[in-house]
Amino acid sequence: MTQQHTPEPVEDSTRVVEREVVVGQGAPVARTATDPGPMHLAGRIISLLFGILAVLIGLRILLLLLVANQSNALVDFIYNVTEPFVAPFRGVFSIDVVRPGGGSVFDVGAIVALIGWLLIYLLIMAVLRLGDRSRTAV
Repeated sequence: MTQQHTPEPVEDSTRVVEREVVVGQGAPVARTATDPGPMHLAGRIISLLFGILAVLIGLRILLLLLVANQSNALVDFIYNVTEPFVAPFRGVFSIDVVRPGGGSVFDVGAIVALIGWLLIYLLIMAVLRLGDRSRTAV
């Protein structure tokens, strides 16, 4: 004689999993799960890329404030990589840099770029979430 349990959904923050278990002869009959879809994977990749960009722009701001040696290869690399991402945001305000005494530079353009890229990231993630809403849990 075979007993069958009704499927009970197990919920966590990312997916709903239903499991059907048959007790008796043989192994469980079926397991169905809704795995994260391609939109979820795309969101994770975009989050990683924008996270790396934010860290690099933050390092640029810090290095300029601390008057880092521009002839250093690492400092030069960070400046060169972040410049194309900061350049579109230069000139948004009439003041681009603040130069207090001692050679330190506060790059206002980089701060505006950091905020601008954050807003672009949030917009992209909202669009991805809209595309992911059409999926229904099984």
